[in-house]
Amino acid sequence: MRDKKLKRVKSCIIRKVIPAFTLGIILLFSCETDAKIIEKIVAIVNGDIITLSELREISVPYLEKMKLKFSLESDEEQIKEIERRILDQLIDEKLVKQEADRLEIVVDDKEVDLAVRDVMSNNNIAKEQFEQVLLEEGLTFEDYRKQLKDQMQKMRLLDLEIKSKIQITEKEVEKYYKENMDDYNTPPEVSIQQILLIIPSKASEQEINQIREKANGILQKIREGEDFTSMVKLYSQDANAAIGGVMGAFRQGELLPALNKVAFSLEVNEVSSVIQTSRGFHIIRVLDKRERQKMTKEEKWNEIENFLYNQKFENEFQQWVKKIRKRSYVKISL
Repeated sequence: MRDKKLKRVKSCIIRKVIPAFTLGIILLFSCETDAKIIEKIVAIVNGDIITLSELREISVPYLEKMKLKFSLESDEEQIKEIERRILDQLIDEKLVKQEADRLEIVVDDKEVDLAVRDVMSNNNIAKEQFEQVLLEEGLTFEDYRKQLKDQMQKMRLLDLEIKSKIQITEKEVEKYYKENMDDYNTPPEVSIQQILLIIPSKASEQEINQIREKANGILQKIREGEDFTSMVKLYSQDANAAIGGVMGAFRQGELLPALNKVAFSLEVNEVSSVIQTSRGFHIIRVLDKRERQKMTKEEKWNEIENFLYNQKFENEFQQWVKKIRKRSYVKISL
């Protein structure tokens, strides 16, 4: 339980300190790497510099994660492109911080104290545990406070320069809903229970026929009035047999094709014929069905409004930071 709490707090720390300025942002706290990195300047942003080690502290663990998740190949051009995107994010961070300083946007220590207390209170964690989590992330308590203060300053700037100017009208919500109505339909679902007789991997044609005959015999008993659940417990070889063969709810396409077609064609309490799949012979019974449901505009209003707001914010941020770049000295040496 304690480990789960600390893991949750780590996630909260990252979210609290580094809110995403752009939808694609991938900035994380520095991670230790064994690779030896030459201290080279990869970008100059007005009077500030970004070093290769700063870039690699983010890009190396990110690339490793992507390799695991998406089987990313170690293609040199692809890696360079990813590093360039990360560097662009770091440059944007520098420009936003510099702009906040130029406009003399201030966050005082009391506000930072309150924000830190909120994190600890919301996660029901003592300061000693909190400091332990920070150390595991490579941060001291003072490091965290400084980074949090910087981020609060940047977010205050973005509130002033961008967020306060964004409005989402009723017409925009209605238009988006009409254009994307299918996305707000709840797909049909079917709940089933099954009897499964498994076909062994090296079964002969004769053995398969014997299993088919047994399945047909079970089906005949059900049609003559035997209880389906009792037949499950007597004959089914599926892992769910102990709980009456109940499989739960499935959406269109989630079952094996042969089962999917039959399941969605049956009525509630109707029993199928014997169905053969790669797993074996199935007899299914429909326990419940839910037809496609259309979500109204009112039910999805807040979700659509938030989506449109974030979309506008992303676009406005990109335009705003582009203007700042034009009047700034930015030199990239990657």
